[in-house]
Amino acid sequence: MEKQQGMVVSGYGGFYQIRLPDGQIVNCKPRGRLKKTFSKIYVGDRVAISFLPDGSGMIEDIHQRRNFLPRPNIVNVDQILIVLAWRMPAYDLLLLDRMLVIAQKAAIQPLICFNKIDLLDDNISQYQKIKDAYTRAGFSVFAVSATQNTGMDELRAALSHGTTVMAGQSGVGKSSLLNRLLPEENAEVGDVSERLRRGRHTTRYTRILQLPDSNDGFIADTPGFFIIELPADFTAEELAQYYPEFATAAPCRFESCLHHREPDCGVKEAVAAGEIDQDRYQRYLRLLSEIQEREVQYR
Repeated sequence: MEKQQGMVVSGYGGFYQIRLPDGQIVNCKPRGRLKKTFSKIYVGDRVAISFLPDGSGMIEDIHQRRNFLPRPNIVNVDQILIVLAWRMPAYDLLLLDRMLVIAQKAAIQPLICFNKIDLLDDNISQYQKIKDAYTRAGFSVFAVSATQNTGMDELRAALSHGTTVMAGQSGVGKSSLLNRLLPEENAEVGDVSERLRRGRHTTRYTRILQLPDSNDGFIADTPGFFIIELPADFTAEELAQYYPEFATAAPCRFESCLHHREPDCGVKEAVAAGEIDQDRYQRYLRLLSEIQEREVQYR
């Protein structure tokens, strides 16, 4: 039986849409035997399919996954575009730091995107301070306005290769950004609730779409979410390795330094000298405390 290789780009009601290398989309069901080795098929899975006489297909094999992102559930991701809004809803930098840590742990390149930059008003210096903190840490930061089509060319260039998942709170403008990146898709855009200051969910399931004028650039549209937790097996000792700016600080006295209460800590010295952003360091301590409390709870 001849098999074709493809990528799962969406799934609903027990059927999966598989994109073949030539761009053809095939509606498929999985073989029953796959349930013995795979509990679930995810968007982003690389699969082998066979064709049925009616033009639909059967998923015969699922290839090994490079990575996995929970909530939204998606696999084989190259980049994660973390979208925040400047206002409506207000940006959450602790949520951003959580997502940066999770992306790096999964070996996924994170990109930071501030949308609704047209609402910046007189807060330019505040935005610049935030941007400087993250660019000094080694992250790419994009300032865009989906409604005014500002900054979109630079963002398109960053998304032109590989599979990028777009993630962030509801209401930050992911659907509006998607409309700019994929005008033919015309994604549904939800109003932001004036009472709750957060958006209604307009994306109901995850799907991967090819970016125009790009042979190998894809973007995943995912349902919004508000809270994301660090993995259950995440330890306090490993948190610091996902803060790239810490690596540039002077060595600490203790190899196992958590950069909190330990003496002769190079990271704390760098924070005091203004070489590491004070606010981001404080958010690191909040995440560290959460992990330590969880470790004590489950001992």
